[in-house]
Amino acid sequence: MKRKRRTKKQKKEPEAKQGDYLVGTDENVLVLNRTYANRSNAERAAKMQWERLQRGVASFSLQLAEGRADLYTEMPVKVSGFKQPIDDAEWTITTLTHTVNPDNGFTTSLELEVRIDDFEME
Repeated sequence: MKRKRRTKKQKKEPEAKQGDYLVGTDENVLVLNRTYANRSNAERAAKMQWERLQRGVASFSLQLAEGRADLYTEMPVKVSGFKQPIDDAEWTITTLTHTVNPDNGFTTSLELEVRIDDFEME
């Protein structure tokens, strides 16, 4: 009686469905080199990367001599008294600190960021 050899099962390669998914504008494209399981995951990753790139392009901080308790993080603000591109941009409060001390009283410190599509530097 002859023995039959077991044949090794060939590993199945997952079928790749390639496609190009664009989030944002097509002016300056960043390609994500990772392959994603499905379109939804690819779009989510592209959107998260796009949003990450949009933050922190331009930022500055300032301290208000008189505190403003009505301010909160992620609040959109306009500034004035700076260079024209800074005054024209839409800023967002990213960090906000209220301080009370005997020397200065109630003060507020702000850190602001602008979105890249809202800001053009000359």
